[in-house]
Amino acid sequence: MRHLLAGRRQLLGKLVGGQPRGTPGNAVQVEPALVQDALGELQHKPVGTVMVNGKPAARTINHLKQDLLAQLRQATPDGKPPALPEEDSDAIDLVGMLFDHLMKDVRPNSPASNLLTKLQVPLLRVALQDKGFFTRQQHPARQMLNAIAETGAYWLGEDDADQQLVGKMQSVVDRTVREFDGDLGIFSNLLEDLSSHLQTVSRKAEVAEKRHVEAARGKERLAMARERAASVVEGMLKKQNLPRFTHTLLSQAWTDVMALTALRQGEDSDAWKQQLEIAERLVGVAKAGPGAAGIPASEATALQQDIQSSLTQVGYHAEEAAAIAQRLVDPQGGGADDDSVASRTELTMRLKARARLGEDLQQAKKKKVVLTPEEQARLDQIKHLPFGTWFEFTLNQQGEKVRRRLSWFSTVTGHVLFVNHRGQKIGEHTLEGLAKAMAQGQVKVVEEEKGTLIDRAWSTVMNALRSFAGQSPSTGEAPAR
Repeated sequence: MRHLLAGRRQLLGKLVGGQPRGTPGNAVQVEPALVQDALGELQHKPVGTVMVNGKPAARTINHLKQDLLAQLRQATPDGKPPALPEEDSDAIDLVGMLFDHLMKDVRPNSPASNLLTKLQVPLLRVALQDKGFFTRQQHPARQMLNAIAETGAYWLGEDDADQQLVGKMQSVVDRTVREFDGDLGIFSNLLEDLSSHLQTVSRKAEVAEKRHVEAARGKERLAMARERAASVVEGMLKKQNLPRFTHTLLSQAWTDVMALTALRQGEDSDAWKQQLEIAERLVGVAKAGPGAAGIPASEATALQQDIQSSLTQVGYHAEEAAAIAQRLVDPQGGGADDDSVASRTELTMRLKARARLGEDLQQAKKKKVVLTPEEQARLDQIKHLPFGTWFEFTLNQQGEKVRRRLSWFSTVTGHVLFVNHRGQKIGEHTLEGLAKAMAQGQVKVVEEEKGTLIDRAWSTVMNALRSFAGQSPSTGEAPAR
C-alpha cells in the first residue's frame, strides 16, 4: 500500500513542480505521540467552516492536515516547520481519500455531511494508532464509520429526515468526539447502541410500508369490484328506456351497492345474487309504467327494507335511503302534494351530486397512454422487477438524487407505490409514467451493490492508487502492453 502512495506522491510532485514533492530541508520530524496530542486538541475544538473559491464548504482531511501542521509548529524548536513521519502522512492521505468518497454519497450541508465531518479527527487518530483500520473489515471504528455513512446517505438523505434518528446519530458522534482518547472499545459500545436504534427504526418502517401496501391492495380490489359491478349494471340497462330516476339510481347508487358486495363477499355469494335480483325487479317495475300491477304489499315492505339497508351501507342517511327505496318500489305512490316523500326530481339531483364509492379511483383512471418502443421496453422491465427494488430519482436540474423503494404495483390499475427508507408513501406514480421517466433518464433502477458503503469506497481508493502506479485496478498487476 505504501509503495502505491509513494507512486501517487511522485506523480503529483511532477505535475506541480517537475520533481517529487518532499519536506523542507530544515523541517523537524515530529514524534507520533506529539501528532496524537495535537489531534487530541483539534478534536475538542468546534468544526469551523472553510472557504473554497469564496464559498463555505465542508472541511476535508486536507484542511485538517494543514490545521495539524499549524498546531505542531508550536511544538517545534525555533519555529522550524514540522514534518510528519512518512507513514503518518500516508495514513492521513488514505483517510482523506476515504472520506472524500464517502462524502460523495451524502447531500452537501445535510445532517449526514456534518456528522461525517465531526468524525474526521477521531477516525484520523484511530488510523494513525492502528493501521488495521484500513485492512480489517470488522474493525470497530471502521464499522461505526460505515454505520454513520450508510445511515446518513440512505436514511437522512431527505429534507424531512427522521429527527429522532438524527438526534441518536448526533448523540453517538458527539460522544465519540467527547470521549475517544485512544480506547477503541468506545466504538464497539456506540455501534451497539446505534445498531439497536436502527433495528427499531427498521421495524417501524416495515410496519408502515406494510400498511401502505395493504391500503393499495384494498384500492385495487375496490377498483376491480367497481368495474365488475358497473359492467353488470350497464349490461342490464343497455337498450332499456327507463325513467331518469331509476336509471340514475341503478347506474350510481346501486352500482356502488353491488361493488361493495363483490368486494366483501364475492360474486359467488348469495348477497351478490340478491342484489342482482333486486336490480332486475326494479327495472321491471320501472318498465311497467302507470296502471300496471305493482309489487304485492307482502313483498314490497321486505324489498323496501333491503334497498334501504343496502343504501345505508354505501353512505346514505337512513331518511334519504328510505325515501329512495319507497320511490323505487312504488313509483306511482304519493302525489304531488305529498310533502313527506322527496320528489323524484329532487332525489335524482341528490343521487347525481353524491360522492361515489371509490370515486377517487375512477377520477384517477386515464385514457390509454401511447408509449414509444423505448418506453414500452421500460414498462416491461418494471413489470418483471421484484417488489423491494430500489430506484433513484433525479429531483432537479442540479442533479440532486434520492432513492425510493418499489413497494408494490398493480397491472390492473397501473398504480405504483413507492416508499422511502422510513416506509412512508412518496408521491403518486403510474406504471406508464414511471416508464416514461426511465426512458428520459430521470429515474433508474439501482443495481444491487455488494459489500458495505465503506468497503466500496475503500475499493475505489485502492483502484485509484493502482491507476497512479500504472497497475490494473482489478488485479493489482501491471496492465498488459
